[in-house]
Amino acid sequence: MLLVDAINLVKEFKQQANAVRGDIGTSCILESPNYPGICKLLIQCKEIRDEVVFHQKLPQTCGFEETQPIVCCPKPRRPGYMSESKCREYATYTKEKPLCGHSIVKRVVGGIPAGKTQFPHMALLGYRILSRYSVQWLCGGSLISEQYILTSGSCMYTEHREPKLALLGVTNINDPREKQEINVASGFTHPEYKKNLPYNDIALLKLERPVEMTSYVRPACLYINSAIQDTTAVATGWGATEYLDRSNNRNLFEVKLDIIDHQTCNDLYRNSSNLDKGVINDIHVCTGGATEGKGACEGDSGGPMQIYHRKDATRCIYDVVGVISVASCAERPTVNTRVSYYIKWIEDIVWPDDSE
Repeated sequence: MLLVDAINLVKEFKQQANAVRGDIGTSCILESPNYPGICKLLIQCKEIRDEVVFHQKLPQTCGFEETQPIVCCPKPRRPGYMSESKCREYATYTKEKPLCGHSIVKRVVGGIPAGKTQFPHMALLGYRILSRYSVQWLCGGSLISEQYILTSGSCMYTEHREPKLALLGVTNINDPREKQEINVASGFTHPEYKKNLPYNDIALLKLERPVEMTSYVRPACLYINSAIQDTTAVATGWGATEYLDRSNNRNLFEVKLDIIDHQTCNDLYRNSSNLDKGVINDIHVCTGGATEGKGACEGDSGGPMQIYHRKDATRCIYDVVGVISVASCAERPTVNTRVSYYIKWIEDIVWPDDSE
């Protein structure tokens, strides 16, 4: 279809267009997916022009300048916009109020069992060992959309290679009542991650199919700001619950941890072999510590470090501020990959066209 044909198509169906009247340069809102735009001539908006020319999709118009259609053209996407928009959407997915569990937590090491609907975004990652019937659950993750799980880069390079399954909707691995077990379709490790080093230690998993939204399975929000106002965060995982305890923990545990300032954390990891560049404030956030006797441990890697989402307190939803990267079992602070630094990378994969 030629551009002139596209313009004629718009003119022909002018009366059918769901138009928001306005002049060139005025603001508009694209009704799907409720995204901010600006009124431009069709010939000046490549995104909408391509939709008309290649997909015969009738655009949302602002009006006409003589014979030229003026369309609502999407503004360049601000990093964090889709995360905020989807967070509001996910907060409406449950019809019943779940157990929020954001009250004080007494003590993963030093933790307590989590409530059944307390962390509906929690995912357990499974690895095929010898056959498709043999699975080991080795890492954690956070459901952040209907079909994507956020985890660590290190969870993509275990001795059993990359994860093949995701288990959601459970706090006890052996409880089948609300579980959803879904195959992993593909994985995306951050391009600057290097195996066994806790820098850019972040990855995404795409599931073979979208999850079924329930009170037990629902995405978390992503924390998009670099500064964290809270002084504490909550870690969750199925990892070891005591130092040097390598037993197979079947229950999801939670633990409340203090957020530790960068300099203190860096000093505690000085001369660490796997943190040769030190703790980097832009990409890391530290929590807990040996003095508290609390922290993430073996098996918790990839899981969330989270704070309670305060913008919609009635909906019991969490913001993921970090991905557990270095879990030292309370010997030293837990080092987490700071999610806000990677928002654009995450959004470009999870919501590439603003319409998922």
